[in-house]
Amino acid sequence: MFTKSIAIIVVLATLAVVNAQFGGSITSNSRGGADVFTRLGHQFGDNKRNFGGGVFASGNTLGGPVTRGAFLSGNADRFGGSLSHSRTDNFGSTFSQKLNANLFQNDKHKLDANAFHSRTNLDNGFKFNTVGGGLDYNHANGHGASVTASRIPQLNMNTVDVTGKANLWKSADRATSLDLTGGVSKNFGGPLDGQTNKHIGVGLSHDF
Repeated sequence: MFTKSIAIIVVLATLAVVNAQFGGSITSNSRGGADVFTRLGHQFGDNKRNFGGGVFASGNTLGGPVTRGAFLSGNADRFGGSLSHSRTDNFGSTFSQKLNANLFQNDKHKLDANAFHSRTNLDNGFKFNTVGGGLDYNHANGHGASVTASRIPQLNMNTVDVTGKANLWKSADRATSLDLTGGVSKNFGGPLDGQTNKHIGVGLSHDF
C-alpha cells in the first residue's frame, strides 16, 4: 500500500509538470552558504478551489545532501491537503501527508491550523513515524509566528517548537526580503529528553 501510494504521487505529479511553472527561493543560511529550493509544477482551478502537483529539489550552495521529491496538493474554500514523497542523499526517504484549515483571515491577518503525519525510512534500515499539528500566524507585512507539537512513537519523543519572524525590509516587488528569525524547541521523553534548542538570526531570501 505504501509503495502504491508513492507510485501514484509520482505519476500524477509528473503529469502536472506538463505546461508547468518553474519557481523557488534562495535563503541565506547562518551556518554557511545559501539554501536553494526549486519547484516545477502546475495548478488547476482558482483561488477558492484548486488542485496541483509537481516535483521539487532543495540543497545548499556549499554542497552536502540534496533532497528531491514529488508532491500533490488541493484546496477547497478554507481547507486543504497535500501529499509528498522525498528522498535525501545519504539519509533516506520520507512520505508525508498534511491537512490544513484557515481559521481566520482578513486583509492584514491570517491564522491557519494544520495536522501532519510522515513515515521516514532511513538508509540504515531504521523506520519511524512523526505525527503532530500546529498553528501558523502571518501578517500582511511579512511578520509571522508558529507553534508546533510533534511525536515520534518509536522513540517515545515529543517535541514542541515555537518560531517567529519579523520582516525588516522587503523589495518593491516583494520578491526579496530581510527577516529577523528566532525560535525555541523543547524535547520531552526519548533520547533527547529535556534538551532545549534556541536559535536567532537575520536572513536574506529571494523568491523567483
